Formats: sequence, structure tokens, C-alpha cells
Amino acid sequence: MKKVLLASILGAFSISAAQAAPVKLTHLCATPDGATGVSAAYLAEVAAKYKVATIQTSCGKTLTKTMQQVAEGKADISASPFILNFLMARGLGPYAGLGKKKGAELASNLRVLYSYDIATFYLVAFASKGIDSWDKLKGKTIFNGPPRGGATTTAKAIIRIVTGMKEGDGYTAKHVSWPQANSIFLDGGVAAAVRPGNNPPTWIPIYEAAGQINIVSVPKAIWEGKGFQKLANGPGAVPIKYTIKDLNWGKTKVISEDGYYRSLAQQSGDVVNKSMSKALAKKLTAAFIKDLDELKKKTPWAPGALYGNTDAKRMGFCGPVGVKFHPGAIEAWEEAGRKIADCAKP
Repeated sequence: MKKVLLASILGAFSISAAQAAPVKLTHLCATPDGATGVSAAYLAEVAAKYKVATIQTSCGKTLTKTMQQVAEGKADISASPFILNFLMARGLGPYAGLGKKKGAELASNLRVLYSYDIATFYLVAFASKGIDSWDKLKGKTIFNGPPRGGATTTAKAIIRIVTGMKEGDGYTAKHVSWPQANSIFLDGGVAAAVRPGNNPPTWIPIYEAAGQINIVSVPKAIWEGKGFQKLANGPGAVPIKYTIKDLNWGKTKVISEDGYYRSLAQQSGDVVNKSMSKALAKKLTAAFIKDLDELKKKTPWAPGALYGNTDAKRMGFCGPVGVKFHPGAIEAWEEAGRKIADCAKP
């Protein structure tokens, strides 16, 4: 009888301990000081604060790979540019090796907790390089992203539409991982970069410490043209237009014909596998929502990143990108008084 009682007590203790054990998760992101890194650090902070989970963040990653890891159940959370959801679902671009069927299967495993603008795209160069227009990229070596990834795909497309040039046919590109991106620019390994950044870009102070820099707007006529608007209104993107006098970009010279900076921004979200429990997804999202005002104070550019924006049109949930929110996240947002569009519900 005593043995049975002892076994029952130990069994009950084991169940209680298991229930009390903190959930441990991994969160993979791109640059640590960019939108994905700040989002990951913030989620880890609030998840610990509200005793939801212990999250180990790891940045400097290529998101094409980390998204696939989450889709395959090999990682818990990843930043996810929505253009990559689109490409994965169709087995295109960096996911061509998966094929259409496998790509669609993996993409269907991804579920969004919350969304944000991952970056705006910029042509940046030291003034000493003499690059004050997009046409002057001709014959130059530039950085336009890692060897693979959504940022690289978009940068190539922007250059092609604005200049008519393709990589290897008009300009040469060097591809390095994000942790090396600033170094290759600063050491003169490239003449310019076409790359994503926040508003204001976090890399501006680093570059300005080495010399005067130019950031070049997409010309008005091209920005308004059919080709660029198709790209800028395509999956995971939106056209942007900033008044230059209102930009807080330090000593940087912004080159434009009419006082506006024009480009495109890409939307993103942090995603989990659909197998994550509804309760955990809801708790993570509710923690994210609860201190959202604090997140917006963490960097000068955080308010412009639109963390937590749930407007379907602005964030590009619907249409061909086809991203879906986790049911637990939907409950958290709706309890917070936000509507998630039907098109973004699984």
C-alpha cells in the first residue's frame, strides 16, 4: 500500500513539475539591430516577464533557411518576409529546389503571430564614389544581399526595373551574409549597396563615421511607372514616399528631383509552425501586445516599423501572398480589440 501511495505521490509530483517547467523556444532572425532582431529580443523579454516561455534568439541568419526550418518543425519561431511565403508556396526563387508540391506543403505549415515592416530598400554609396544616380551603377561592383534570400531577390528586381541592368550584365554583385554587410561596404569592397534598412536605417551612423554618404531615391517617373508599381504592390511589399525634410537621417545626402524619397517597403511577420498549441501561441501574442508601447520606444525607427499593425491591406495579408495567422494569435488580437481579416484566418 505504501509503495502504491509513494508511486502516486511521485507520479503527481512529476506531472506537476512538468507542468511548471518553463517552455523553451528558439527564435531566428536576420540582423540583430534590424526589425527582425528587435522583434525577437522584445518577444524574448516579454515572454520571460510574463512567464510564458524562455526564448533563445539567434540572429545573423538567412531567413529563407530559417523559415524552412520552422515549416519543417526544426525551429520554433522565425522572422518571415511575406514575399518568402509567396515564393515557398510556389517553389520559386530560393525555394525552386523544393518544387511546387513540397514548397506548398511547407508554406502551409507556417502561421503568423504578428506582423511588421521588415525594411525599406535603399541605394547607398559614399559620396566619394560619385554614385548620385541609379544609372551610375553601370560597370560597378555592388552589394545587394546575401547569396540567397528575399532581400537579394527584391534588390535585383529593383535594380532591373530602375536601370534595365541585370546582375552580371551591367553590374557585378558581391554576396555576403548580413553580419559581413557593413564590413564589405566600409572597406571599399563594393562601390555601393542596394539593401534594406529601417527608417532611419541603423547603418547610417556607422557609414557616416567613415565619410559622407549618398542615398538615392527611385526617380519619380520610374516609381510611378507600371513596372515599379507592380513590384511595389506585389506579394509582401508596398510603395513608400517620404518627405525628405521630415527624415531624421543625420548628415546623409538624400538625392531626389523633387524633395521626396521614393522606394518600396516589405512586410514581414514572426511565424511559428501550425502545430504549436493554441494556448502557447495565444500567450506569446498576448505578451507581445501587452507591452507594445514599450517596443515602440526601443529605437528611433520602431514606430515606423508598424509592429503589430493588423490592417490587411497595409500589411499585405490577403491576395497572392496568402499568409495565415495562428488561431491562438487571432484570439489574442481579437481580445485586444483588433480584427484579423478573414483572408488571414486558416
